[in-house]
Amino acid sequence: MFKNPFQVAVVFAVISLIVKVSIFLLGVQHGAAEAYIRYFLMLVLLVTVFFGIRSNKVMYEGATTFRQDFKTGARTASFYAILMAIITYVYYAKIDADFFAIKQQPLLDELYNSAKNKMATESRETIQTNLSNQIFGIQTYLSPYFQAMWTLFGLVFMGLFHSAVFAFLMKKYPGFKK
Repeated sequence: MFKNPFQVAVVFAVISLIVKVSIFLLGVQHGAAEAYIRYFLMLVLLVTVFFGIRSNKVMYEGATTFRQDFKTGARTASFYAILMAIITYVYYAKIDADFFAIKQQPLLDELYNSAKNKMATESRETIQTNLSNQIFGIQTYLSPYFQAMWTLFGLVFMGLFHSAVFAFLMKKYPGFKK
């Protein structure tokens, strides 16, 4: 079915993109759907690593070692993570550009109210400095670039763990070639 780890990663990244865009088109990308999207992406990562290792086992003549299986799974997870980071950046920068503005607004409102309450006890310069630093932090943290970066790191590290687990399981229980 799949010939190499990159092909597996591309197929499952496209599936993830279709699901993300479908949820956006339905207009339910806020609230509980955010958690479901994360859970879905973790499930897709698991399936991607599994099929990446399995495709290598099918193509390889003879038995594979734990190290070969782990490297193949890690490579598949890394390809998938890179593709998902690109998709995440483009999605939040171009497709759902208002997502982070909506997420920032309650935080900025709370910050504004907090600054109003501190006006009686602190100097104006101190409040302005703290306010500008906190606004900068919120805008940095809730941005497409930051989200893409954390998606990349998170998927790579989870993929390495899943790769080790699947490599161990596929070594322990034969029969994953067919």
